[in-house]
Amino acid sequence: MIKGRIVSNRKRNTIQCEIFKNPNQAWLEEAWCDLEQRSTGNFFLSWLWIGTWIDNFVNEFYVIEARLNNKIVGLGVLVKQPTKYPLSAIKTKYYLHRTGRQDLDQVWIEYNDFLVDAENEESIRVAMAKRLVNELDRLDAIVIGASDEDRFSCINEFGLKSRKIWETANYALDLDELRDKKISVLESLSRNTRSQILRSIRSYEKIGAISINKACSIDAAKEMLLQAKPLHLARWKNAGIKSGFTNEKFVAFHEKIIERGVENKVVELNHIKVGNETISIIYNFNYKGKIYFYLCGINYCYKSSHFKPGLVSHYLLINKALEEGLETYDFMAGEARYKASFSNRKGTLSVSQYEVPSKRLEFEGKLREFKQQFIS
Repeated sequence: MIKGRIVSNRKRNTIQCEIFKNPNQAWLEEAWCDLEQRSTGNFFLSWLWIGTWIDNFVNEFYVIEARLNNKIVGLGVLVKQPTKYPLSAIKTKYYLHRTGRQDLDQVWIEYNDFLVDAENEESIRVAMAKRLVNELDRLDAIVIGASDEDRFSCINEFGLKSRKIWETANYALDLDELRDKKISVLESLSRNTRSQILRSIRSYEKIGAISINKACSIDAAKEMLLQAKPLHLARWKNAGIKSGFTNEKFVAFHEKIIERGVENKVVELNHIKVGNETISIIYNFNYKGKIYFYLCGINYCYKSSHFKPGLVSHYLLINKALEEGLETYDFMAGEARYKASFSNRKGTLSVSQYEVPSKRLEFEGKLREFKQQFIS
């Protein structure tokens, strides 16, 4: 079990880690924002995301802090969640930047990691992971993700056994590569995708002019989020998956993110229209030169295969990002043909559980295998 505050004797030129239970949040915000400026961390490690997550979902938490020569170089937030397992065992899981509750975790963090100083990133991450491992009891587990594959492979080297709980591909378009090659977005695409986009644009232009309307105020952004709701509900209902818009906690979280992130231009909602009719509403994050595509509501009102609202919407926003000098348009996690069509980068994101090897762990693994065979 992770204890309350654990302090190591600090030595110069070595990374020292401490663990705090429920530290003062004003201190945490100040420390986090300072480190964020010195970090290459992604949007999901920004205080905008982490601070909003804590405010909305977290009452009790642990902070792991890494220092080098008395300077904070690493931070992470863990939430404790007891879980009942076979044979009445209670296993305590510690989730990095998640709660372990499905209704609260539906906001879904990606590229999960410790927030670390840009200098010595890997050394800091390894030191923090090692400290967490050293504090685990026999029945404890650490759950980390969704993270880049092998980002926390060092944990296996410290004697814990890992199990992938979830895994999928992630996609991104490196815009700097297009600039280096001196090619347009259209020129980077396959002939078939290019043809579909141009044909769809011509079909829309027969109806009216295509426009991109970006929400420039909190009220306008919230209104766009509300307009996206029925489109998103319809899309995921047809796929047999519950939309986040059915979850009040999910909606409240994003309303707060909008309140805190629109005016500094990190949160972007774009309403793409043809004439006065909606083509789509795209919800992105714009952070440190990268666009992170988070959510969309697509209007599939036209049944003709000539209309490709999703392809057209992303094409227009990618062009906009290219013109604005941004580095990357990141489609993030999830298999989708349109993501593969636009992207020149592909990776893997996964959620993994790490725990101490034991006979009980072997039994749990065999039980899962049996259940899987029975289901299939």
